[in-house]
Parts: sequence; C-alpha cells; structure tokens
Amino acid sequence: MIIAAAPSTALDPPITKQAEDIDKIWDLNLYLGLAVVAFVVLLVLFVTIRYRRRDENLPSQTRYSLPVQITYTLVPLAIIGALVAITFVSVSAIEDVDKKTPDLVVDVTAFQWQWAFAYPEAGIEVVGGPADDTPTLVLPADSTVQFNLESLDVVHSFWITAFRFKHDIIPGSPSTFSVEINDQLGDFPNAGVCAEYCGLDHAFMRFGVQVLPPDQFEAWLGEQRSSTEDDS
Repeated sequence: MIIAAAPSTALDPPITKQAEDIDKIWDLNLYLGLAVVAFVVLLVLFVTIRYRRRDENLPSQTRYSLPVQITYTLVPLAIIGALVAITFVSVSAIEDVDKKTPDLVVDVTAFQWQWAFAYPEAGIEVVGGPADDTPTLVLPADSTVQFNLESLDVVHSFWITAFRFKHDIIPGSPSTFSVEINDQLGDFPNAGVCAEYCGLDHAFMRFGVQVLPPDQFEAWLGEQRSSTEDDS
C-alpha cells in the first residue's frame, strides 16, 4: 500500500505536456483516495473509542435517516462523477495532439533486439548495436513530435516512462501517435524500453532519451548528416 501511494514524481520527470496531464490525473485520484481512507479510518477510531464501554442503557434506535442516506449516496457519486469528467477531458486533450501538424517526424523501428530511430526529413538514422550499445532518441524541446511505429518481426512495445503511456508495435500494422515535448531538458539514460516480452534478449531492448533546445537539436542533426556523408 505504501508503494502504491508513492507520488508520480518517483518516475522520470514528465517530458511531454501529455505526461504532465496524466500526472495531474494520477495525483488527483491518489490524494482523493487517501482522503477517503483517512476519513474511514478516523470514523472507525471515533466509534471504537467513543463506544468502547458497555452501557446498561439502551441507546435510541433509528431505522432510517433520509438526510444521512442522501449524503452518503450523493457524495461518493459526486466524487466519482468529477473524476470521470476530469479524466475524459484530459484524455480527449491528449488524443487531440494527433490532429496537430508535427514539428518533427521520427520513424521508430523495433526489431529483435534493438531499436532504430530515423529522422526522414533530415535523412539520418540512429540504430542500436550490441547490448552495451543502446541508441539515444534525441528530441527538441517545446515541439510537437510524431512517432511512426513499425516492427520488423514480433510484437514489441514502445515505452518511455517520461511519456507515461506506451504503444504496442504489431508486425504488419504500422501505427502513429504524437506528443508535445515540454521544456524539460536533459539526458535520460535507459528511459525507454520494450515493454512486451519479445524473445531471448528482450531485456537489452533499451534506449536513452535526450531533450535539447531547438537550436542545439538542429546542430545535432547537422553533425549527424556530416557523419553520415563522411561514412558514405
């Protein structure tokens, strides 16, 4: 229970606006749930202490109390209704990002047992090597990024903890989703994994994530282009 109550900040910091929204929903559910638990515990303690001694006098008997029944029915319904409404609005906003024109397109290819990240507009590709040579997904801050997902062999799952949600990658069924990268800069080693068991070396399907300011990201693209041209 203590582990379940850990705040969302125990994860990598959110690097997308959608992850920030998911954190807010999670925290709201968590703290409301803790408040309900605290109320129930305090109520039980009150009754236990208040009526701990037996009294010879028979207390007054009440079969029904309409105000009490209305209260304990409407209050939980109001809490649940508010949570459902807030979640619906937030999830709708998350899904609306797919309708925006992206600032950057990244083609993600999963294969046993590594990742490849292609930037088609720049003509470059980052491919993972052996188990100790994990690739790094480099992204620009304050931008909308579209990910095109494809698997070359079996089912994989694209999971970046700082995104707060994952996408399965099914062979023969390419998929697309978009996120809005926020202004959280930094390097996040092993922030991405394959979250679907895909064979012997599944555990090695990890990758890092790096978020750069837009100007530094463009400089990085230029360096990668030069390196690709030199290799060719």
